[in-house]
Amino acid sequence: MDALFDIVGSDFFKPLTGKHRALYADCITALFERLHGPYADYRVNITQRELRELFHPLVATHVDQTISAIPDEEPDLVGRESDRARAVIRRLVETGWLETRLDKGTMLSVYGLSRPGKALADTLYRLQGGGMRTIRRNVRSTRNSLEAYVRSEGREPYELLDAFDAAQRIMSDLSDDIDALELQRRKLTEDVARSRGEGIGEILHELRLRLPEVTRKFTAESVVQHRGHIESLLDAIEHWSPERRETADRAILAAQPVLENELLAGESALCWLTGNIRERVTAAMEVKMPELREAVSNFGRRIQLIVMQQSALATQGRDTTAHLIERLKRQPRDRQEALLSRLAGAMFPLRVRLPDPERVTVKERAVRRKPIDTGLAQPRLTREERRQAHIQQALETAFALTEQEVDAYVLEQMGAARAMSLRHFRVTNALELLALSHSIEVAAHRDTGYEWDIVPEHDEQGGIRWFDTGYGRMQAFTLKRRGGTS
Repeated sequence: MDALFDIVGSDFFKPLTGKHRALYADCITALFERLHGPYADYRVNITQRELRELFHPLVATHVDQTISAIPDEEPDLVGRESDRARAVIRRLVETGWLETRLDKGTMLSVYGLSRPGKALADTLYRLQGGGMRTIRRNVRSTRNSLEAYVRSEGREPYELLDAFDAAQRIMSDLSDDIDALELQRRKLTEDVARSRGEGIGEILHELRLRLPEVTRKFTAESVVQHRGHIESLLDAIEHWSPERRETADRAILAAQPVLENELLAGESALCWLTGNIRERVTAAMEVKMPELREAVSNFGRRIQLIVMQQSALATQGRDTTAHLIERLKRQPRDRQEALLSRLAGAMFPLRVRLPDPERVTVKERAVRRKPIDTGLAQPRLTREERRQAHIQQALETAFALTEQEVDAYVLEQMGAARAMSLRHFRVTNALELLALSHSIEVAAHRDTGYEWDIVPEHDEQGGIRWFDTGYGRMQAFTLKRRGGTS
């Protein structure tokens, strides 16, 4: 902390602690957005006239918005708005937020944020919701830096150091995501309570625009998605030869000599860095990701409750089914019949099909097992994998026959005959061959309307008779049908 105050000076934070601190905070964030925001024109300096024009509307809106503070700590802003804007600029220059430079092109004095002023103005700008929210990149940066380090075979130590630096920020990124979701959940509740049922559609529409950012937390930048690849890269580094590991250690210590203070006696810098990266990724996966899932679940439940509540409020006062029946009872008989006839005509296209009770089998209810969250994301199938799955499914269902199809095939082949050998059944395609192979099972089917006798056939020597189906050999049987079943 001593080094911080050596950089910023003792008066640096005074503009943010006096009675005009809201004005100074707005001026600082406005200047940061002008010079370094998403729509900046790549300038880092601004002239005094442009700075006064930027601060002028802010000073006008804060003319009476002062906060009580120590009387002698903050000078009063008096005079015209232009004079007060000059006083704000002078105060920011004196305390170290702004610094003046000489523009060699125009030979005019220009203003810009100092180095500590820019860093803290960035924080103020983001705390006030400035800028566009972007997805976190530290998980992907860790993976990309490790890939580059493995490709270089340890000759680029800064890639490993970048991976270590990015891995240190993964936990804070997930914490920021959790805090942002909780903040949005509270804000949603407050907006709904403040609106008192009005404008809910606009609130939910705005919320729907922010949901894709929540989805990206579990896809493009998810720890779940990149953890396996990161660990495989770390395993590859650990299996390097001793010579390569020793060379990598020397390169790392040459690039970052301060790292020696963190190592124990005889400890390898390469092992220390890779071990810390693995620990941080594992901790993010096992600690923070469940918390993030819980925050998303709470966020979704809150939206569901709000929608259900608004739906219930929207239906209040309308005619329910009970009220409609009561109204129908008070109508004359001819009026009732006319209304019921119209309802019957509207429902006429509907078809009601009842299942056959004999074909309904009662099974014991399976015990529902609680799903186990393995923490692994389901991989997205490629086009080739989807095609193979479709082909496999088609193959599994292409030659599937039902009992009714087998019965129909047997009865068609036998015609009016009371008995027939399987050797005389016609086989012209694979489905008929499959039906023929299951034809002896017809005796177990009661839906054909007959009782069957299955008699195996034997040759002159008393052995089993076989016949050729055209697609292979099969044992011969004779099917005999007796009287119909009751």
